[in-house]
Amino acid sequence: MKLLKLTVDNFRVFYGKHVLNLDVADGKPAVLIFGMNGAGKTTLLNAFAWALYGSFSNDVERQERVINDHAWAQTPFGTPVSGSVKLEFEHEGSTFVVLREVTVTRSTQDQDLPNPRLLVTETRLGESVRVDNGQDRIEKILPEGLRRFFFFNGERMERMFVGDGSEDVKNAIKTLLGLEAIERAIDVHLPAARRKLMVEAQKLGDGRLQQLAEQQTALDAKKLAVHAKLLKLSDDISSYKRASEDAAKALLDNGMAAPLQKRRVKLNQELNAEKERYQELQERKRKALAERGFISFTAGIDESVMELAEGMRRRQELPAGIQRDYIEGLLEDGTCMCGTPVPEGSAGFLALSERKYNAGLVDVQARWMNLRGNSARLMDARRALLDELRDIARDQTEVESRIHQKDAEQSDIDRQLQGVDVMDVQKLEQRRKEFDEKRFEAESEHRRAQDELEEVEAEIAATRRKLHSAEIQNEEARRVQSQLALIDEVIDAFTRILNLKTEEVRRELDARVKSVFSRIFVKTFVPEVTSSFELELKADSNGMAAIRSTGENQILGLSFVGAVSEMARERDDRKRDSEAGALDEGGVYPVVMDAPFGSLDVEYQDQVAESLPKLTSQIITLLSQSQARGRVMHHLSSAATRMYVLRNVTPKPDAQEQFITINNRAVPYVTRGEFEHSVLEEVTV
Repeated sequence: MKLLKLTVDNFRVFYGKHVLNLDVADGKPAVLIFGMNGAGKTTLLNAFAWALYGSFSNDVERQERVINDHAWAQTPFGTPVSGSVKLEFEHEGSTFVVLREVTVTRSTQDQDLPNPRLLVTETRLGESVRVDNGQDRIEKILPEGLRRFFFFNGERMERMFVGDGSEDVKNAIKTLLGLEAIERAIDVHLPAARRKLMVEAQKLGDGRLQQLAEQQTALDAKKLAVHAKLLKLSDDISSYKRASEDAAKALLDNGMAAPLQKRRVKLNQELNAEKERYQELQERKRKALAERGFISFTAGIDESVMELAEGMRRRQELPAGIQRDYIEGLLEDGTCMCGTPVPEGSAGFLALSERKYNAGLVDVQARWMNLRGNSARLMDARRALLDELRDIARDQTEVESRIHQKDAEQSDIDRQLQGVDVMDVQKLEQRRKEFDEKRFEAESEHRRAQDELEEVEAEIAATRRKLHSAEIQNEEARRVQSQLALIDEVIDAFTRILNLKTEEVRRELDARVKSVFSRIFVKTFVPEVTSSFELELKADSNGMAAIRSTGENQILGLSFVGAVSEMARERDDRKRDSEAGALDEGGVYPVVMDAPFGSLDVEYQDQVAESLPKLTSQIITLLSQSQARGRVMHHLSSAATRMYVLRNVTPKPDAQEQFITINNRAVPYVTRGEFEHSVLEEVTV
């Protein structure tokens, strides 16, 4: 996907039509847009998303006011007025024009707008056609789930991976890299075929097949209900967590509560790290007991066996092959193996008796040594297991002690915050506690629902096995049974493939994030994409969680976006090099980023500015004058094909006109005018 042009017309702060050309030259992937706070950078960022998806990001205020305020106020009652965004881009050999427009006849003071109209046209080989289901086509090109990775505000990047963000990250990565094709087959297409066969099975009249099909249908419905419940609980948990974090942030901003809240934040991070350590120890203990726990029940048995075996060895009662039994038979028969009689008391009888006594002694000794060695190894293994369990128990006791200590300190801080004689602080603390309690309750319910889901899935698996193996008399019913078994085999195979590919992608993504992060960050912190696709930051190689600042969160987020873009670009290159793209191939997407430096220090601003143009083949960066100075400006301008300035026009009579210096030339930045609006102007590079 390559952006070509964005046109806004009476959209939010933009009065009239403004055009942003976005095509870039090879080796110069950047388009820079400079503007002061309130000039329209966030509006431009959201113009892309509104054109594609018809929605704004959560930080946009008064989202109902789509049409420019001045255009709205100037429109007489009973007269139509409109606002629109048009986005033009190329994708896989076609040129698309996406126009989203809202038009209304003004009848009220406030904007009460209908749903916007969407028009999508596609031009390929010189022929233009209207795309009937435009939104569906947009979703296929750039799913809305990927929006957060390619259209984002740098100052809010820490939101990208909190709450239920990890699941969104996982799903978005699958979409980006083409794995959703397999997932759709598993979740949509094959189950649809299965349901159709189930209906047919219930109509065939074969009693056993009909009964099992009805059971399977009921269980599938129950699974869907439990899954929907899990999704609802996940959303609730995410919502409660965000509300609690917002209250905690507000406490940090309060002067009287800030020191206590900062300490609590640090304590909470340390507490989470200790709990993770405890879970690791618990897992080690579980694994040790699962694999070697039976050894602990052999205490005393091996000593008894060795004592018993020693007595048997002395008495030569240990099994020693067939030689002694054979000689015993000869003596009882009174006949040698050659046929010579050997009566009792004869020389032959005495010779056989002596041979019987010595027969198998070597074998007996070998068996004794083997038994003794095995018993000794068993005792050593038991001692090693007990030593390991003692070490784990000791470490768990120490971790539990630290957890209790930090819990107590946290409780003390909670009491101090409640005792602060400031109404706002008390309300915020009470709000934080309420949402934490709701989150804990929802998490408990989520665990119960997860257990219920596992039980249902086990019932489904058992019913399927019965359905596959049931003896069916009706030939048509056997055909349906065979087809159902085949579909289940394909679902199982696709599920294994999806799991393998997902883990392969996660490992590659983890390595890429580490690589990009290390190029920007100076500390020894190590990022990690966990098995559940959560993005974490470790303080060291031992896995201790780092206490992350807002700036570090931003660098972590940028590293993730850069890693995703690199992977997508390489897959697109491989697809182009092959005659037919593989199933997991993705595409190249642009990055549109507001406030790329957020709250970063000057040193990191320099490193990020150098890294930004390398993230992808096209990057549109919106930044303020304070963020574009010195080496930062040098890095960005050297990678830019185009530059724009958002000139803020204000009617304030005492407003000072301001200029921004670009390429040693002063460009108007703030000017006076009849009404408040912004003007988008291109600057010569």
